[in-house]
Formats: sequence, C-alpha cells, structure tokens
Amino acid sequence: MVPIVSSTFDIAHWFLQRGELGQVYISPLKLQRLLYLAQAYYAGQHDGQPLMPSIFVVSEVGPLEPNIHRAIEHEPPKVSVRDIPEETMDFVEMIWSKYGERKIDALNRLVLQDPAFRETEARDGLQAIIGLDVMQRHYTPKKAAKPAQRIPERLPDEIPDFLADIIAAAREEAREEEARSKATPGGGSKDLATWIPGAPTSS
Repeated sequence: MVPIVSSTFDIAHWFLQRGELGQVYISPLKLQRLLYLAQAYYAGQHDGQPLMPSIFVVSEVGPLEPNIHRAIEHEPPKVSVRDIPEETMDFVEMIWSKYGERKIDALNRLVLQDPAFRETEARDGLQAIIGLDVMQRHYTPKKAAKPAQRIPERLPDEIPDFLADIIAAAREEAREEEARSKATPGGGSKDLATWIPGAPTSS
C-alpha cells in the first residue's frame, strides 16, 4: 500500500513543531514513541495502510525507526519537509492529544508492553521488523458485540396460516377421537360416569 506521506520526516517535523507550539520538549526517544504509535494506529484504522514509509524494528528500548534514530541521534538534521495532507491532520492531532504531553516514562512503559512489539520480539528477537500486518491486527478497533435479542414475553396475536391450519386439524382430530370414545358397540351412546376420588367404582 502507498504511504500517506512521502517521508517519515514530514510526520517527525510536525510532532517537533507541535511540541514547540505547546512548549512540550520532544526528545529523540519521545519522538520515536510518537512515530511508532502514529504508524500503528493508522494501520489499525485504515486496513493496514502505512502513514509513513517507515520500518520499525525491535530494540532493547522498544520499537525503533532506525533511520530516523541515526539522523536525529545528536541534533535535528537539515532536511526538506512537506506539509501533511489536510485529510490526515485530524489523525495526527488525535495522536498528539492522546500521547504528546505524556511523560517519557509513561510512553516507555506503554510501548514496552505494546502487543505488536512483544509478539515480534518473542517470535523473531532483536532487530526484527514489526510488520504492518501485526500492527493492524493489534490496533484495529474492536467491534462492539451485538446485544442479545430479547425473547418476546407473549406470542404475537397473529399466527401464520400454516400454524393455524395445524392447530385447526389437531382440534378436529381431538373432537373426532372424543366422539368415538363415547360411542357404544350398538351404535348408541352411553353416559360417562364421573369418577370421585375415594368413591367405589361400578363394575
């Protein structure tokens, strides 16, 4: 899939500028955290599409974009950047509002427990690439379960025709059976004796 921006530096520069605007210091490690979370969330919300043409690997300090890490390890490089597409601004603002002002210790704990990071680390070890498919699987929003359908407290007033026919036939059969039970061998009918509990029966 085609990334939304042409360079990871576009998103990195946006986070750095946003930090300056809000007077929030963005260290190189904190920038790594924000970049990883942005990539993972975007993949989860957009069927695996990458936000940036980035590769994140498993490291001892968590998910790391090695090229950005080398480039800004000592000081911000002089690179040309482009504006983020307008339709993506709400997304990066969401990432910033959720994580931008968090302390680095909190972000470290968060990403070190990240399910995509831990799965890749357990399976492939250090320096393994954390695939977009793994990010997508763990960051796709969970669908809310449908509420169980309630069973009606009473049957509907209208009964389907085929059920009405079955009920009518059963009633007719019951009436015929009752008539046969009353008939005598000679063609007449005999009275049915009423049984009273405890009373002697006639032979």
